[in-house]
Amino acid sequence: MIKFKSLNFWIYFIQSTKLLIFLGLFALLLSVFIPIIRKIDQLEKKKELLAKEYAEAELKNKELSCKLHLLKHDPSFIERIARDRLNMGKPGEIIFRFYPYGYVPLNKKSVNKLENKEPVEKKP
Repeated sequence: MIKFKSLNFWIYFIQSTKLLIFLGLFALLLSVFIPIIRKIDQLEKKKELLAKEYAEAELKNKELSCKLHLLKHDPSFIERIARDRLNMGKPGEIIFRFYPYGYVPLNKKSVNKLENKEPVEKKP
């Protein structure tokens, strides 16, 4: 009977040793591959960010190309730009300036500040 008990001990010992070796190899593989997996995740996030920036730049490029085409070939567009941004008008026209919706100048001083493009303090 002593032989069976000692034989039984060695069987459990060998199985537990195999399990420990397997767990050790698994831990070694994890310690090697986890940094690589993290790096891949970081690169994928960076790729998504760059794709978003590229799409925005592509959209801006299309808008600028369209505006360039209009500036080269559409005289009415040039006239509208001149009227809106440069406050130009045809001879004999009177130019009216409208301030943004919701703001009404309180006095002549604040109107002068707006025309000089200085910041205006709002009074409660």
